[in-house]
Amino acid sequence: MRWLSLWLAIGTVLLGSWFPLVAQRDVLRDIARALKEPRPTAELLARTPMVVVTNDQTLFNLFRSQLPPVHAAEFVSLTDLATRMDELLTTERSVVVLVDRSRGDVTIEHRFLIPYDLTLIRRQDVVIASEVLQDRKSVRYRVFLSAPSFAGLKQAIERFCQRLVREPRDLRFQEVRPVPVCVVITNAGAEMVNAFAEQVNLNFVWATPETISRVQDLLATETEIYLLLPPVPLSLRERLPFNLNLLAPNQSVAIRKSKGGDYWQVLLYGAFPEALRGLIRRYQDINAVPTDPAVLTHPVIGKVQRLLVVPFGDILYYRDRVGDFAAQVFRAVENERFAAETVMASKPPEPFYDWVPFQEGAVERQHWVAVAKAHKADLVLAGRLLSFDTQTVRRQEISSRPSPAADRQVWEIATVRTETATARLQVWLYEGETGDTIWTKTLTASASKQTVESVRRVEAAQPPPIQPDRVSLFISDERLYASAATAAVAELLTAMREEIHWLAQPTAPVVVAVTPTVIEGLVGGVDVEDGVVFVYVDIGQNQGIRLGDAFRILREIVVRTERKTVRLEEELGEAIVVAVYPEACKARVVYGADAIARWKETPLRARLVPAARLPEPPKVPDQGTQEKPDKAPPALPAPGEGKP
Repeated sequence: MRWLSLWLAIGTVLLGSWFPLVAQRDVLRDIARALKEPRPTAELLARTPMVVVTNDQTLFNLFRSQLPPVHAAEFVSLTDLATRMDELLTTERSVVVLVDRSRGDVTIEHRFLIPYDLTLIRRQDVVIASEVLQDRKSVRYRVFLSAPSFAGLKQAIERFCQRLVREPRDLRFQEVRPVPVCVVITNAGAEMVNAFAEQVNLNFVWATPETISRVQDLLATETEIYLLLPPVPLSLRERLPFNLNLLAPNQSVAIRKSKGGDYWQVLLYGAFPEALRGLIRRYQDINAVPTDPAVLTHPVIGKVQRLLVVPFGDILYYRDRVGDFAAQVFRAVENERFAAETVMASKPPEPFYDWVPFQEGAVERQHWVAVAKAHKADLVLAGRLLSFDTQTVRRQEISSRPSPAADRQVWEIATVRTETATARLQVWLYEGETGDTIWTKTLTASASKQTVESVRRVEAAQPPPIQPDRVSLFISDERLYASAATAAVAELLTAMREEIHWLAQPTAPVVVAVTPTVIEGLVGGVDVEDGVVFVYVDIGQNQGIRLGDAFRILREIVVRTERKTVRLEEELGEAIVVAVYPEACKARVVYGADAIARWKETPLRARLVPAARLPEPPKVPDQGTQEKPDKAPPALPAPGEGKP
């Protein structure tokens, strides 16, 4: 008994000394964890190779855009999940499952891969769940994001990727948030629903007229949105906020009717699919749909053999910035195949000396008929650039991060310059036989560029005051004029597709001669490593850049005189690509290193040198004949040496 008491006393002493050590170790671990700087979840997740399972590549790319530039991710379609299930359960990689339930959902058979109970998900729930799988070899994650539709999933991706964590165990969590949902009823197909989801900032569930019973409970309480094409079933017409029998076959309508409070019945009815897409694009904000019916009448154009494009007018002052605008419009219209043949008018009819009256729409009908007859055209398209509006806004944006001082924050005040150029384009479409105006439109399109001019850091307890926005009417980057003009042409093509009902055109195969595309990027940085100069360019694998490609490094010189402004390009050197990333690349300068280093503070451009055609294989010499071997190609010059 005495020995037992002695051993108990020794055990008590040892346990008493061990517990403080364990507690002290836990306290030290918590202190070390608190001293680690929080990082976004995306940065931690990108350290491991991953498999991303989602509905389609649109969502895959949306998720990848939130990750750091360097990451390894494989796309697996949700429809292929059943065949890859066994592999994904045992893989050494992280698995990320992104589900837009309006495009398709996971089934209960996949529950072993999902770090959340699928039976608990309601129609209005946005779910973010993650778990950590750790062994002696590595750490990997299983992530599950699920939302009713595209808008909710996009917000969930941003929320997850921007969540701040200190270490892997912080990624073990579950978060469920209900969001308001509306009901979409459509007979236009899943593709139209996806287009609607990517345009509007709404969460919704959807059904067809045949499956409307499964959302009957939500129809009584939530906002109803109808995306419809003809024919519309009679059973559904009774529910609509507008009588479709009042419309002609070539008319579309948009209307919104109150159900009380903030709940509405919204109808977007298109006479043909492109018209419905146009209504969706126009009314991205459902609250902008008018409460009185907005009826659109679409010209209906049958089979067109020949479309004549009158050279579009430009603005003389901006011609050197925009380039050949008439040729740009013609190529764009020709590639859209509105007619079996698209031609450009050669010269104006008498008594006109130029196309200006036609570009301004100031000629009488008989002259349009004469032009169409001379070119044997069914339709005539004409128009001109009206004006450019420019604006530069300097705005201060403030952000903060923790300071070493407990009662302060480090405030960063960034001055951001936003330059915008807006082009206005006026266009007419005439019937060739009568000269009547079929369609006319004034279009507006913009191009903008953001630049961070300066960043100022202040350490203080309260945020420092920021200056109000400063607005001016000038822009420094004159390339925005060309971008705005190109955007106006794209807007023209979109309007012609959405506002004019083009009946079936000939579908004969077309052979188009494609001129080589100039691939060009901007130099974002110049580094010198061990005497070798490297440049970083803002185009990469997604733009077709490969290892070994060559860039010419160019500097733009502007020569201004009283008569005109001339832009010249000075070639500074060449660089060979040595590393490629999805949206950028790194290239080694092979000549012109001194010039590139000298002008690195000015805007530089990198233009891809077209790849040379591979030489034909050498002929096999006849037996008994000996040929001298070809000379070896000259070696590339060392960095800093002159061009050979």
